[in-house]
Amino acid sequence: MWSPVSESVDLLLFGHAEQSTPMSVTPLEHAGRGVWEATVEGDLHGVLYAYRYDSYGEQRLAPDIHAFAASPRVDRSIVVDFDRVEPPGWGTIEPPRLATPTDEVIYEIHVRDFTIADTSLADERRGTYLGLLHEGEIAASGDAVRTGLAHLLDLGVTAVHLLPIHDYPGPPEQYNWGYWTSFFNTPEANYATDPFDSLRAITELKRAIAGLHERGIRVILDVVYNHTSSSFEWSPFFQSVPYYYFRTTIDGRLRNDAGVGNAIADERPMVRKFVGDSLEFWTRQYRVDGYRFDLIGTHQPQSVARWIDRVRDVRPDLTIYGEPWTGGGPVYFGKGAQRGLGLAVFNDHFRNAIRGDLDGSAQGFASGPLGDIASIRNGIAGAIDDFTDDPTETINYVSAHDNLTFWDKLVRSNPGASDSDKRRMQKFAHAIMLTSQGIAFVHGGADFARTKNGNHNSYNAGDEINKFDWPRKQAYREVFDYVAGLIELRRAQPAFRMDTRDDVRRRVRFLDGLADDERVVAYSIESDTIGTAWPRILVAHNGSPDRRSLRLPPGEWIQVVDHERAGVEPIGVRTGSAELEPLSSAVFRR
Repeated sequence: MWSPVSESVDLLLFGHAEQSTPMSVTPLEHAGRGVWEATVEGDLHGVLYAYRYDSYGEQRLAPDIHAFAASPRVDRSIVVDFDRVEPPGWGTIEPPRLATPTDEVIYEIHVRDFTIADTSLADERRGTYLGLLHEGEIAASGDAVRTGLAHLLDLGVTAVHLLPIHDYPGPPEQYNWGYWTSFFNTPEANYATDPFDSLRAITELKRAIAGLHERGIRVILDVVYNHTSSSFEWSPFFQSVPYYYFRTTIDGRLRNDAGVGNAIADERPMVRKFVGDSLEFWTRQYRVDGYRFDLIGTHQPQSVARWIDRVRDVRPDLTIYGEPWTGGGPVYFGKGAQRGLGLAVFNDHFRNAIRGDLDGSAQGFASGPLGDIASIRNGIAGAIDDFTDDPTETINYVSAHDNLTFWDKLVRSNPGASDSDKRRMQKFAHAIMLTSQGIAFVHGGADFARTKNGNHNSYNAGDEINKFDWPRKQAYREVFDYVAGLIELRRAQPAFRMDTRDDVRRRVRFLDGLADDERVVAYSIESDTIGTAWPRILVAHNGSPDRRSLRLPPGEWIQVVDHERAGVEPIGVRTGSAELEPLSSAVFRR
């Protein structure tokens, strides 16, 4: 344990979670440079422990900030022998690999939300890590609906992005997304089949990761290193070295850069080391495939660069990205700071151009006669004329867990639109995103018009608002089939997944004047040298609320995407011109 300000440090062992008097106390010896250490003989697997610090004239009792497991009340750490909690066959299944970051198609889900309402799954597995492996089917009006892992496989995504699974405080019945971490190396036990067994959480999370890997799906963790769930006297970080781990004002008050009461001071060497240690731990011990940094804008660029280098030494093909903004504090790592570092950031310029604003009534390119066409073009080209060096540095998306779902945004921005009009806009927005250069990111459930009944901040709104409503998938099956077709097209054609600025510059050409409306954005992709049988592709996005005629370049063009269908199979052959439905996309190939 590192605590350079302590006069002494004791290790306290406990027999059970409710025990207030330790069964043993072991003084640690100072080994220099603030490090305290001790060796305790015996089999301590599953034993609870804490540290007692004597610093600044006070005794401070706290769990271990490095803990791999914790008691239900998160006030004690638990010793773990990982050899005894690994599931059978752990480590024998190779994680799916990527040739380039732009090959990734990310699907964002919350462990509980994904299966809590899946009636084909046993009650004890709903909302759990093991539930992620369920390939279900439920009856709905019309055909049955495939759920869970079967849904992911049918959709064709390459990775699931799990909302935070690091340990956070609160009982199992208290719903939360997990953006208030207690222990950064401990999986949340609320998602285990026994929410009071932290060791079982380790085993079952590993089973879920291995099972997803076996089916070809990568696992990306949403990590929240920018703040902790507790501050000052309630925080094990504060108790170990008072004030050190948090940013403070000149008069000793906590900085609120993250908008939640505190901000981690990663500019300090041992804080930076702690995060790097944690990331390497998850990469090696849990074999995860990537990280999404919550509010990466709060972190120092030097810290991010070191963390990326460290984990890429372990897994060069990790998918790493973050939010280039903060919760209200100064932005240290904004759009552009990622250049050349080997990670991507969310492209909110593209997102806003497609949808309008986040939670208001403004229309965007995909929902009405508005939207920033320059930002649409920049987004299509991988933001190389905006904030990236290469398209591998941008995350293209329409919606995410925060703010209104895209369907709810359509309800607000287009109150007079019919259901069929909103379905077309839902498909249109995702067609723009999934045919653009960069890394594709789909909000879980957007593929069947997910709604949260207008709740734009549902982090604690419970199951009724946040659940995956699987019968809705049948009602909006045409949207699901369309998004699945777009993903099939994207994964089949490297032309939509270029990874260098030079490739985009050479091969993507915007074609003005093919329609008598500036709101028709058309471009070609010359793809004969990038491993595809389609030497030329033509994409057209009609951002007009009216039907438009597209003048095609000479020759025959095979259409594979229109306003109703998407994929790689021919819809028809067009020569001379093609009709574009209002607010819809079309893709053709030679």
